[in-house]
Amino acid sequence: MTPAEHVIGVTPFGEPDARLAAAVTRGGGLGVLDLGCGDRAARAALADLRGWLPGRFGVRVGPHCRLRPGGAAGLLGGPGGPRTVILAAGSAVRPADLPPGVRVLAEATGLAEARAALDAGAHGLVARGSECGGRIGELGTFVLVQQLLDAVGPDGPPVWACGGIAPGTAAAAAAGGAAGVVLDTQLALLAESSLPAAVAAVLRPLDGSETTELGGHRFLHRRGAAAPPPGAPPRDLPDDPERIAALLGGRDPDARLLPVGQDAPLAAVFADRHRDAAGAVRAVVEAVRAATADGAAGRALTAGSPMSRALGTRLPIAQGPMTRVSDGADFARAVSDGGALPFLALALAGRERAAALLAEAAAVLEGRPWGVGILGFAPEETRAAQLEAVRAHRPSHAVIAGGRPSQARALEADGIRTFLHAPSPGLLRQYLAEGARRFVFEGAECGGHVGPRNSFPLWEAQIRVLLDHVAGDPGAAPALEVFFAGGVHDARSAAMVAALAAPLTSRGCAVGVLMGTAYLFTREAVAHGAVQPLFQRQVLAAERTALLRTAPGHATRCVPSPFSEGFRKLAAELRAGGAPEREVWERLERLNVGRLRLASKGVERTAAGGLAPVDEERQHAEGMFMAGQAAVLRHSATTVAELHESVTAGAAAFLERRRAALRAAEPAGPGPAERAPAPLDIAVVGMACVFPGAPDLAAFWAHVLDGHDAVTEVPAERWDPDVHCSPGPDGSGPASTSRWGGFLPRIPFDPLRYGIPPASLGSIEPVQLLALEVSRRALEDAGHGEDGRPFDRARTGVVFGTEAGSDLSNAATLRTVLPSYYGRVPAGLDGQLPRLTEDTFPGVLANVVAGRVANRLDLRGPNHTVDAACASSLAALDAACKELVLGTSDMMLCGGADLHNGINDYALFTSVHALSPTGRSRAFDRSADGIALGEGVACVVLKRLADAERDGDRVYAVVKAVGASSDGRSLGLTAPRPEGQRAALERAYRCAGVSPADVGLVEAHGTGTVVGDRTELGVLTEVFEAAGARAGSCVLGSVKSQIGHTKCAAGLAGLIKTALALHTGVRPPTLHLSRPNSAWRAGASPFVFHREALPWPAAPGRRYAGLSAFGFGGTNFHAVLAGHGADAPPPEHARDEWPAELFLFRGTDTAAARRAAADLLEAAAASARGETPWRLRDLAATAAGRAARARGGIRIAFTARDVAELCRLLRAAALGDGPGSGP
Repeated sequence: MTPAEHVIGVTPFGEPDARLAAAVTRGGGLGVLDLGCGDRAARAALADLRGWLPGRFGVRVGPHCRLRPGGAAGLLGGPGGPRTVILAAGSAVRPADLPPGVRVLAEATGLAEARAALDAGAHGLVARGSECGGRIGELGTFVLVQQLLDAVGPDGPPVWACGGIAPGTAAAAAAGGAAGVVLDTQLALLAESSLPAAVAAVLRPLDGSETTELGGHRFLHRRGAAAPPPGAPPRDLPDDPERIAALLGGRDPDARLLPVGQDAPLAAVFADRHRDAAGAVRAVVEAVRAATADGAAGRALTAGSPMSRALGTRLPIAQGPMTRVSDGADFARAVSDGGALPFLALALAGRERAAALLAEAAAVLEGRPWGVGILGFAPEETRAAQLEAVRAHRPSHAVIAGGRPSQARALEADGIRTFLHAPSPGLLRQYLAEGARRFVFEGAECGGHVGPRNSFPLWEAQIRVLLDHVAGDPGAAPALEVFFAGGVHDARSAAMVAALAAPLTSRGCAVGVLMGTAYLFTREAVAHGAVQPLFQRQVLAAERTALLRTAPGHATRCVPSPFSEGFRKLAAELRAGGAPEREVWERLERLNVGRLRLASKGVERTAAGGLAPVDEERQHAEGMFMAGQAAVLRHSATTVAELHESVTAGAAAFLERRRAALRAAEPAGPGPAERAPAPLDIAVVGMACVFPGAPDLAAFWAHVLDGHDAVTEVPAERWDPDVHCSPGPDGSGPASTSRWGGFLPRIPFDPLRYGIPPASLGSIEPVQLLALEVSRRALEDAGHGEDGRPFDRARTGVVFGTEAGSDLSNAATLRTVLPSYYGRVPAGLDGQLPRLTEDTFPGVLANVVAGRVANRLDLRGPNHTVDAACASSLAALDAACKELVLGTSDMMLCGGADLHNGINDYALFTSVHALSPTGRSRAFDRSADGIALGEGVACVVLKRLADAERDGDRVYAVVKAVGASSDGRSLGLTAPRPEGQRAALERAYRCAGVSPADVGLVEAHGTGTVVGDRTELGVLTEVFEAAGARAGSCVLGSVKSQIGHTKCAAGLAGLIKTALALHTGVRPPTLHLSRPNSAWRAGASPFVFHREALPWPAAPGRRYAGLSAFGFGGTNFHAVLAGHGADAPPPEHARDEWPAELFLFRGTDTAAARRAAADLLEAAAASARGETPWRLRDLAATAAGRAARARGGIRIAFTARDVAELCRLLRAAALGDGPGSGP
């Protein structure tokens, strides 16, 4: 980031201070001189800056500046004038009055001011939150920044954040999308400040709670008598914005109102920690860079995070207790179903009500984590009764508002993990000293009872306290669990929290978000009776909130309603009539009684003590609709699942996008990305695949080594061989001459993981979904998964080899064209053929195979697909390598995807006499009679070798070259031409600088057709013999003999097989080869055929392999790969999946061991059904872990070769009649 564009420092308290402004600019920010009232001192300061920093500073024109529109251009224009002018709301000067070329930023305390300023010609906005000193609006900086950014959109005018800004909150603002931040009070005590000593003495000890809000301004009241308590309006001051503004000043705190806000303590913090302006600017810039440089910040709020593990939930989210709202077990269950921790609010519930509520929750939530919200200041009798019910029904968690560590310790002793609200840094230090470690930091943007500090100043202060605590005891960090609350409701807000909390998460603290208001917008809140429909309509329509103050420290935030207006009028009337303040407080408290129940549940307490329903008219007129400031940001209903997704995975993705944007804004510097390596040398650093019989990479490689034949009869759910492999009724031949092929097993796919609605799946080709899943796995294998190392997504691209059209596309086409032939879609087909939806068009496009990967995985480099028929995936490899060699991308996902195993595909291959009627691909065997079709999806992650070595990546293999050619004019479009294949091979080896004589393995195209195999083997022999290859020096094979011809994915199947051979030092076998093709000369040919896997004795750096793929249309590709010769340790073993796994079950007796076997059976059965991705080895590891922890001896032991056999053996063991059972 460029500090001068992002860190603006305004001289504080409306006073011109040229030296301080100059110091900010010299320190790397943009110093802005506040012209104050525009008097002689201000003009002198302006002249000084013109001389010191011509054109490198800015000015602020406040509402009471004497600068008039007609004089603005003259005063501010000319050589050396300011480059930026900040206009306060109410300033007489407008953008049109300023000199040309000046950037105009307008302060805004709300959306209406922002829109007016932009309409008037402002180039950007300064979001001035209610924690600021001086003129303020309703919204805190955290919420106001979100509102303005939402309003202007991603490509709109820039927004700077002002109020509560320090290094952490600056990082949050930048993560949320702000162009930068504004410092003012923070600068007041720095070395360069000319603040009078009397003002500095007043400012230094402030903690931010001492300020008063009156007449649309925030200030420190010290005039005359003692200042009023926080929250109580001073009776010696007028509630008039103009008159208050006239009393503000920063020179004499006894005679003027010091315009200081909740961020007042930051002045001392900045002075003590950063000393001068340069240090302050640098601290802010470095905090933003640090928080947005590492993807770990975003992952702190995703599934499986430390807070998720601490809570025992899927997500690090808590639904905050809401009085009269979160008091039902069904709504709590809905929150829990969504992966979060629900809290029920006990408020002031009596013994019977509390016991009934908790009993119902314990039953409905079925042992899941859940919590209870307790008021630490509730009457002792009420609290004791509630705690009795809590201990009886044992929620897993509790949160205490207004509580003490002793109260938390009592619950912790009963096994109830307890969070304490910590509304101030002083209390937090006290709580830490007393042993508390779980906290809620809730800013005043929240709904209901609010604390004294907005989110930004509170969060910044509390994080500072925690960091100081951890600095004194580094081992204390993992025990800290912190919820941030107050204005969190979507991806942007949660991303801001993640960035802010990065210093905590990087040290091992558990961080999560606690939300209340956001749940009011969920459909489940209404469906389960948490609120009535009217309540939700009220918050949906809210454009602002109201703060109802009853007594000092007692304020309730709600959305405006007739009741809130009546409350305000009564308070004004009482005070105007001279009523004592205590009487005012008591009257207002009595007025509040029952209002929330009326609003949320639509019932009221009767004289007899029961509850009676009221109509919506009374509910609206008399109810208090409590909600936080997030209500002004949301205007549509949502679901719990959508809400949770947005603040977890959505936040991580949002933060990742902001990271990329901030990096892109940095000045470009020389780096590895800009150096195109001289040789090709592309490293394969990650791989994943699904192929026939193999749901993952480990299974595929195990099957390759074991010589497993995955070709089977066509599954009935794909198409019916009895129909299509029989002669036609007219005596014509069958549609397909083969009823065999390689078909994928069931692959678990979670659409919600990728933000895909499950209802959309029926409109998306499965090949797109599998490409997405496999690409994610490949990234994970490369170390860049959700919890892996960060990478530059803006310079990561996707290219897939694939082909248009598949079963879904064909079915949709059939529905579309049937009326042209038949007049309508027959009734019998109407319910079976897919209907077009908005997801269908992208769902069937071939290019979206790559596009969906880029979209869902947030990869912002190039994405496209290539179609070179059966050479498609090597064509994709060629394109991906060139992208890296040219330096236009730093990482590429290269894939091949083909699910073309429908009857139409079989019919087409039958029409060119290519299918094997016996159903086996006998590559290079004399009995070869054609192709066995297969299907599959594969992806590899590629980087420049130098970059991979620099980053410490595992390198499976190195792509040295890819040679490509076309057959040119030849006898046909489907017949192989030796000249074309030879050209591809020669180009590849010439480019690689590798002699074919040094190649020890060739993965051939090898389809099993007579002409194709003979041609390929003849060309390979010519090229290798010409290079001087020794007889029998190279192993030749084809994975098609095991999985069939996977067409567009065939090249990647061969690439993955070859890369693993190079990496592990094992040369795999080829099946169905007993009598080699006549083109092979025994004892003289450079090639040999392996019937079993054998070691490759050459050192990794001396292992070379070739890989071919040829396609219809005369397209030829040959790649040259090498082992990685760097000093990386070799793999511990050559495979991750073994032929069998050992299962042991311990127990104090046989019955206990049988129960252990039965427990594992459920997981194994789910895997067998394809519902989970667990492999045999995963289940074996689970069994071994349980056995290690179990008491007693081994009672049952057996081995299983696959999950199906495991299920059979487990059932038998559970019943006591299986093998391996002992006494």
